[in-house]
Amino acid sequence: MGKLVLKTAAVTFSLLVAFALIVFGAVSLVSPSAMVAFSDSLGMTGVGAYYSVAAYERSGDIADLAEAVERSYDAGHYADAADYGSALLKDPGFAGYCSERDAETQGSASILSEYDQYAAGIVSSAQYYAAEKEQALGTALESLGQTFPQNNAVIYLAAAAMSQDDTEFCKTLSERLETLAVEDPAEQGNLQAFLLQLQIYCAA
Repeated sequence: MGKLVLKTAAVTFSLLVAFALIVFGAVSLVSPSAMVAFSDSLGMTGVGAYYSVAAYERSGDIADLAEAVERSYDAGHYADAADYGSALLKDPGFAGYCSERDAETQGSASILSEYDQYAAGIVSSAQYYAAEKEQALGTALESLGQTFPQNNAVIYLAAAAMSQDDTEFCKTLSERLETLAVEDPAEQGNLQAFLLQLQIYCAA
């Protein structure tokens, strides 16, 4: 009798597990955005990043694209952050989306710059970590134009290179910045101060 009860319990448990897996797979396919939230609730950052990419692929919405880039970068999925980040920066709706995010994140402790510089910063850093160093330089410098605001994309990129003790890359970045023509006097001061810090780091 006891063996029959145990056998019945084992079969029931197996059926419940199989059903749960089927439901999990179905939700994954139908609503990857729901799986992002579920992954967050379990602290599964990497899994959430993968599902955020799937959510963007399903919707094509720029907000989902930006979330996929940010989550991929935070999870250390640098190839995805670089690839989808390039698409984000080239998206026709990027400027408008940046204006929306600037209004949302004003005063935020996590995004200290305007969103366009934050996005270019994490994308160029992701490219750097993904061994796409020339592309990283191009992404960061192109985002500046003739400006050098505080907490800009180049500063994000320099921080990534410094985290790897990559003085050669920092020297190259310094050389490129020396030719940058900045129109605003205050921002020119930002550039000169940053260049001095960068050159001190390279000489150490």
